[in-house]
Amino acid sequence: MSNRTLTGSIALTKLPQAVIVDKKNKAGEMVKCVLLPIDGNSMTEKDGAVYMDVRVVIREEQDQYGQNGFIAKSLPTEVYKANKDNEKWINDHQPILGNVKDWSQGSNSAPAETIAEDDDLPF
Repeated sequence: MSNRTLTGSIALTKLPQAVIVDKKNKAGEMVKCVLLPIDGNSMTEKDGAVYMDVRVVIREEQDQYGQNGFIAKSLPTEVYKANKDNEKWINDHQPILGNVKDWSQGSNSAPAETIAEDDDLPF
């Protein structure tokens, strides 16, 4: 079995209660931030970390935009069961957040540049 490399991006502002705000960083500079309420976005906290359930759908063939699938927000089982009769609420809380591309199938373009783990952030 060969390895597959998938890349993608997630539009965090598609989450139901995401807000873009301006905040001061430690250096006192104003920076744009994304505020993601944990409960309002059906995320869970465990051992000091926050988790968001996602679903990744991979297609065998690329779509018209060269994408092989998509990433969607999913809900914890207990949240889904508690709201399963409200179809609009379920749909609103499981948006498609982004697309994925399979680079192991070959492509005419290179994947987007990523930030190295040791790069310093401005805050």
